[in-house]
Amino acid sequence: MRKILIPLILFLAAATGLAQPPSPGLVPLDELNLFPRDELSVEVNLAGGMLHLIAAAAKDDPDFSAVVAGLQSINVQVFPLKGVKAESIKSKIDHAVHWLESRGWKANVRVRDQGQETFIYMKEQGGKIVGLTVLTFKPGEEAAVINIAGRIDPAQLGRLGHTLDLPQLEKVPVKPPKK
Repeated sequence: MRKILIPLILFLAAATGLAQPPSPGLVPLDELNLFPRDELSVEVNLAGGMLHLIAAAAKDDPDFSAVVAGLQSINVQVFPLKGVKAESIKSKIDHAVHWLESRGWKANVRVRDQGQETFIYMKEQGGKIVGLTVLTFKPGEEAAVINIAGRIDPAQLGRLGHTLDLPQLEKVPVKPPKK
């Protein structure tokens, strides 16, 4: 019995040490409960093995592959607002904004124009971006949240948004790459 038990205990101890803690850039969308899940028009939940698979499949584009390989998760929720009491959704988005700010997320962009709102928040750790969250609200159209956690290269966000068909990422300000 000892011959089996000791290696099993060592294996479990090593496996526990390999488990990665959640990224500080991860926003628990389920806990925020912004939108009714059964009414989402788009829901994307990519993490772990799926992101590794995407990175491996993009080997003909090493820059994009490296961007995806540095991520821990990409989560997207889009909720149609046609025929919905938009004020209730707007208050949930306001709650999410306060939640982010109370946890050290910094607003990079806040746009309010003719009832439409877009908020872009970034989470930094050690001078590096480890999280990006975009919240959009277009009355009569849709509301959306995007959370990307992991090592984020701002210069590559547009490519990521284009490849994954996430137009909300086009508004993220990026600095031109250094030459």
